[in-house]
Amino acid sequence: MTCDSVKWTLTSGDVTVEVIATDDGFGNITFTYELVSGIADLNGFFIDIGNDGGDISKLSGGNNMKGSDSDGDRLDGFDIAEEIGTVGGNDEDTTSGTLTFTMAELGISSLAELADAEIGIRATSVGEDREDSLKLADTGTYCPVEPPSDDDFPEWGQDISHVVFVFNQTVGDTSGDGYYTIKVDYTDALVAAQGNDLDDYIDDFLFALINDDTNVPFLEPDADLMGVVIKGGLQTTEYYAYGDYNTNGTDPDPLPAGIGFALPGDKGTVDPVNEIDLALSVDDSGDFIFA
Repeated sequence: MTCDSVKWTLTSGDVTVEVIATDDGFGNITFTYELVSGIADLNGFFIDIGNDGGDISKLSGGNNMKGSDSDGDRLDGFDIAEEIGTVGGNDEDTTSGTLTFTMAELGISSLAELADAEIGIRATSVGEDREDSLKLADTGTYCPVEPPSDDDFPEWGQDISHVVFVFNQTVGDTSGDGYYTIKVDYTDALVAAQGNDLDDYIDDFLFALINDDTNVPFLEPDADLMGVVIKGGLQTTEYYAYGDYNTNGTDPDPLPAGIGFALPGDKGTVDPVNEIDLALSVDDSGDFIFA
């Protein structure tokens, strides 16, 4: 499941430890830590919630975050600390793991508050000779998940030359493939007036098609548009599912099963083009006036 997160990247020399905090939606925060580069044994995990210092600077023995970190920045203590490995090199290295706390234990009410927190990692047995040690510490970055786009179509990089609408209905289907397909050729005036992002004017386009009973028969107000083939310029001609049929945003989709034509695989027109049930053009007004 995709979710918001807070990320810390703790680096010194060849060693980088990545820490990611996520919220399970039930008031629990899980910290996942991993040594992503270098050689080291991770011993201690420290959290300073507000990056304002705390009473904890030591766990046991050499497993401490006293003094300054490995970048020379002074450490002012932490609020929470957990042993995640042992100092001494007599067991296998700890290089990854998870820790889970409740929001109440952390003293926060939202995941985003952790962006201000300083995470500290105590690492020993560092490097090829395993003789060095590190105190890694830094604040994080809140990474909210971008809301899903409502777009069905990409903005075409070149001028659109035509589109092919695919409706889920047999009325009007002259080719016998079970779909009513309508090709509309663009003019320079239409591109200039409407642009090359079909999302910006798809509702107006459909309204005009549905309400032009003379040139566009068989379309009712509840016509079920499945998707649109877009052709234009040197870009590869592609089909894009529409509305409830769209499950992947603005990425191209396979044509509906059994449709009578195929995509060309290049900048060309669907093949065979005579499988399209109705071909239209627009006038030079820049509006959706069909002929």
